[in-house]
Order: sequence, then structure tokens, then C-alpha cells
Amino acid sequence: MRRFFKTFYSVLLLLLLVAGEIWVVCFAARRAGTAALVCGVFGFLLSVILAPAVHELGHVLFGKVQGMRLKMTKFFCFRIFEREGKLHFSFASPFSPEETQTVPVRGGNMRRRAMVYTSGGLVLGAVYLLLLIAVALICGPSRPVAFLFWAGVPYAAYLLLLNAVPAVYANGKTDTAILIGLAKEEGSERTMVSAMEIYGGLAEGKSFAEIDEKYYFGLPQLAENEPMYAVILDLRYRRYLETGETQKAADCLNRLGALAEAGYLDAGQLAEVATEFEYMHVLNGDVEKARESEKICAEFYGKGEPSAAVWRVRAALGALEGNGTECELRKERAERALEREPLAGVRKFERVLLSRISGKAEA
Repeated sequence: MRRFFKTFYSVLLLLLLVAGEIWVVCFAARRAGTAALVCGVFGFLLSVILAPAVHELGHVLFGKVQGMRLKMTKFFCFRIFEREGKLHFSFASPFSPEETQTVPVRGGNMRRRAMVYTSGGLVLGAVYLLLLIAVALICGPSRPVAFLFWAGVPYAAYLLLLNAVPAVYANGKTDTAILIGLAKEEGSERTMVSAMEIYGGLAEGKSFAEIDEKYYFGLPQLAENEPMYAVILDLRYRRYLETGETQKAADCLNRLGALAEAGYLDAGQLAEVATEFEYMHVLNGDVEKARESEKICAEFYGKGEPSAAVWRVRAALGALEGNGTECELRKERAERALEREPLAGVRKFERVLLSRISGKAEA
């Protein structure tokens, strides 16, 4: 029944969107002529860009107020993302889902802060819709420019109402579904809050092992296709790695590898997992498998400067092969790469691992 309602609701909204746009265009052509018709068509196209942009801007602004740093936002065919502490712009497929990702700059009271951040898209979406209606009414029904705003109303209402119900669509949960999950402390949202607390601690300068272990363990069991399942596994892996619990770290990494094979990880996660698999082979003293993993990793490294984690792995491999000079050079490169790492806690974590590399790789 719930799946039927979701399908019925989304199809109904789509039909209402089409009907609304047709009515605006036809009314414009009959009431105010060709100029109004052109304004109506242009207004609809503009709303297709502005409505999702305003929605994601709501998340960005509310997140900023709640002490969260922008990691990535995508709307229409535009993408803004953070890399090595700097924001970059790129184009994206207009058919990929709109989304915004942020990282806390401090820990504490994360559930409330996450609820405010999540509500930002709904709040600004509603404000945008009301502004369109208000400006259109002020312009008056006989002026062609009014239809520039009336034509944007159906799509703005469609996007707002689509997110106003607790549903899970093909591209993920609606904002309302996440808000309800946060309020009820459901599995995925409770895990998300814990992960955000960990990242808040990292931003404050704590390493993975220095952050309270309650945020890593005792969490609800999630399905493997839940995005937060991979996130918390990765965080546990890094904590185990820092505390020297190599076997437990390897267990987490193997489960991440299974997620990669199942297609549940994105490109960034794949690159990190591939790098850590090479590192784990080095810790186990297996040069042959480490070299094999290095070849696999090469396709994930991309064209940019390697990360500190990549140089850490290469330094450990040099130590394992007995190449002390090369090992020290790679450790220096890792240190330089850490200057681009925005999270102080990650810098501390990587330096802990680097300090263990000297002449031979040690866990």
C-alpha cells in the first residue's frame, strides 16, 4: 500500500505539473498575446533551473548556520564541490539527482542540527513558491511579464510537494522522510548522526581513536545498500587502524570490498577502499599482493596530486621492500599532501600511521 501511494502521489503531481503549465501557457496566449506566451515558456525553463537551485541553497545556508561546511551540491546541470579545502565548479548531468553534502566543523547536538539542515530545502522552497505567486499578483493578470512568474509556480509547487511527504524515491529519501527518521531516531538517521559527530570531532582536531567509541558502535544494523552502512564501516576501519587492531580493521575493509563488488560505493569511496587494500597487504608483509593492488589503484588515483593516504601507502611499501631512502621521500610527500587536508583530525590520524613507518611497515 505504501509503495502504491508513493507511485500514485508522484504520478499525480507530475500530471498536475503538466496540466498547470499547459493552463498557464494557454491562458497567457489568450489573455496577453505572444509576448506573454514567450514569457510563460521562458518562465517555466527558468524555474526548472531555479527551483532545485533554491532547494539546495536552503540546505547550504541552513547547514552553514548550524556549523557545517559545504562538501558538494548539485542542481540542474551544475555542481559545486570541495576538494583539498577549496571549492570547485563543474557541469553535471541534468538527469542525475539533486543533492547537497556538508561536513560539520564542530561536534555536539548533532541530531537537532541535522534536522535544521535538512529542513532548509523545504523552507526555502516554500519561500520561493510564495515569492513567485506574490510577484505575479503584483504584476497583474494583463501584463505579459506576470506570466514569467506564473509559469514557474507549477514546477516550484511540484518540487516542494514531492519532498513534503515521507517517501523513498529512486534517488533516495525525501527531506520529510529524513526529518521523521531523525525525530524517531530510526536506524539510518541515527547512524548518520553518529557519523556526523565523528566528522565534527575530526574537524575539532581529534583523531579517529580520540573520538568517543559510542559513535562507532552499538548502532542499529543497516542493510548493505544503505549509504550509511558503508560510511560507518569506513569510520570503524580507520579507528581500528589507529588503535592497532589490524585484524578488526581487515574485517571492516573486506566488508567494504564486498560492497564495492556489489556496486554500492561511489567513485570516491572506491578509490579510498582500493588504497587501503594495498595498505593492508603491506601491513601483512605481502609485497606481491600489494603490487597487484597498486596496479588496480592506479585507475582510481586520477590526474591530480595523490592524497596523503596514497603517499602513506607508497611509503609503507617502500619500507617493506627495504628501500629506506624512497620510504622517507614518500613520507615527506605525504606530509606535504596533508597540508591540503581540511580536517585536522584526519591530519593527526595520518601522522600517527606515518610515524609507524621506518625501515619496515608496522601495524
